[in-house]
Amino acid sequence: MAQARSEPFYRDHGVPDTVHGRFEMIVLHVALVVGRLGREGDAGQQTGRAMLEAFVSDMDDACRRLGIGDMGVPRHVKKAAVAVLERGNAYRAAIAADSDGSALAGVLSAEIWQAPDAAADGARALAAYVRRAVASLEMQDGASLVAGAVGFPEPPVREGA
Repeated sequence: MAQARSEPFYRDHGVPDTVHGRFEMIVLHVALVVGRLGREGDAGQQTGRAMLEAFVSDMDDACRRLGIGDMGVPRHVKKAAVAVLERGNAYRAAIAADSDGSALAGVLSAEIWQAPDAAADGARALAAYVRRAVASLEMQDGASLVAGAVGFPEPPVREGA
């Protein structure tokens, strides 16, 4: 959560500082970690499920704080959980599709800014960050990840900021 809320994403790269923008940044980071945990066998998969359950619980609480009624909360929470899985698949496919990050920037732009090429510079910077985050997660010890010790690279900071 702390990484997804890092100020440089919003201040320097134009990620919308809205409920939607913050939700998408949380989904991005959860999807990256769950994807990495999935390669750590049964223990990693169990931790990934626990992480998704914690995410769902947090989304339930957030929906209620936003004033969504009891009848609507389950629908919103289900959509949030599906978003993690769908975005994770889309991000992994985009990373595998190209070496320069343009496909990933396009997917990020469509999801976070909700329009292709809506914030091209911000999407390119975020794509570069995601590629660094994936590389960092790959280098981290699997047992430490399963135990909950996750590290991310520093968020991108605009030069001169």
